[in-house]
Amino acid sequence: MKSVPIKNGDYRRTELESGVRVVTETMPHVRSLALGLWFDTGSRDEPEQLAGISHYLEHMNFKGTASRSAQAIVRQIEGRGGHLNAFTAQEVTCFYARVIAEHLPNAVDVLTDMTQNSLYDQAEVDRERGVILEELKNVEDTPDEWIFDHFMAQIFPNHPMGRPVIGTRDALARISHDSLHAYRAARYNGSRTIVVAAGFLDHNHLVRLIERRLKAEASTEGPRIQVTAPIGSPQRVEVPTTTQQTHICWGCRSFPYDDERKYPLMILNTLLGGGASSRLFQNIREKHGLAYSVFTFNSNYSDSGLFGVYAGTEPKKAEKTISLIEKEVRELVKKPISSRELNHFRDQLKGGLLLGLESPSSCMHRLAKMEMYTGKWYTVDEVVAKINAVTAEEIQEVARDLFERQPTFTTVLHPN
Repeated sequence: MKSVPIKNGDYRRTELESGVRVVTETMPHVRSLALGLWFDTGSRDEPEQLAGISHYLEHMNFKGTASRSAQAIVRQIEGRGGHLNAFTAQEVTCFYARVIAEHLPNAVDVLTDMTQNSLYDQAEVDRERGVILEELKNVEDTPDEWIFDHFMAQIFPNHPMGRPVIGTRDALARISHDSLHAYRAARYNGSRTIVVAAGFLDHNHLVRLIERRLKAEASTEGPRIQVTAPIGSPQRVEVPTTTQQTHICWGCRSFPYDDERKYPLMILNTLLGGGASSRLFQNIREKHGLAYSVFTFNSNYSDSGLFGVYAGTEPKKAEKTISLIEKEVRELVKKPISSRELNHFRDQLKGGLLLGLESPSSCMHRLAKMEMYTGKWYTVDEVVAKINAVTAEEIQEVARDLFERQPTFTTVLHPN
């Protein structure tokens, strides 16, 4: 081991000689656990000519190793009542299993095998290319998903963050057995690997299992390409589609994960579009009947962030919907919210947080993000205290930082 294990209540952290970090949170009241192998690599780390290779690699790691077929990988988890899955995002690729506690060794064995020893047989690579192209078509046929790819391209122009995670057709055509092996060797190693588990488990037992089965080497990759400042004036992009509705994304850059302004932003996000009691829902849907679906979203990355509003409405009502979104935003910039609203949405936010953390899977995801983006662990009580400390004036100041002191962007998918 490289460092002495860190222990804080139910949280423990150990860093191995290879740079791999093992982070756990014990939940003695459950009898299951969630285990994830998190790799600090995603679509923003890809060269343009191989855009989509992180997601492609995620798919291919389920296709068989020297010791397990594709069917065996799934059956050895599902056959014991567990669940196995994975996802790829801009900055992370994660493979995870939810199992009962006694099957932790099996889960470690399967996850480490599939992420280290997958074969990437060229015939299988070619077959899976067709599956991913169908997945791409599915996104393009789903406008309330596809619009987010266009919106990201506006928010992060000329940067890998602005490309679809799934990749592009030209780049997908280039991906091969050799490029998959090379990308895994460069990215699935050392300090880029975090093993995270939450539930009924013993930290030291997991560390011993990982030391035996994860043969990670020190990472040799350089730093990420940093995002640049956004374009200095508001931008609007119109995309014609074959839909009945007009789909709208309106928003701007937000803050990195470790920025303390994220706490007032969490409340702002909740009060503006975080549920049926939010301002946008009550105004755009309930009062004016303009949309069935309207909500806000916020994503925090290592060096930037994204805040936005989504709404779907009929074409002739699109401009009114956009104007109402902008009106609600201006209200947040103009004056602090009332103490009644602050208390209501603070309680809503805390309730959602606490309910979510009764799940080992949610705890596992929270642990991974804290380790990846801050290198620190915050108890739930510490997070609740930070939320309780937020003032109406801080929310107003964050609204000014987001909507007044930088450009906003609008993406509109409308019927052709």
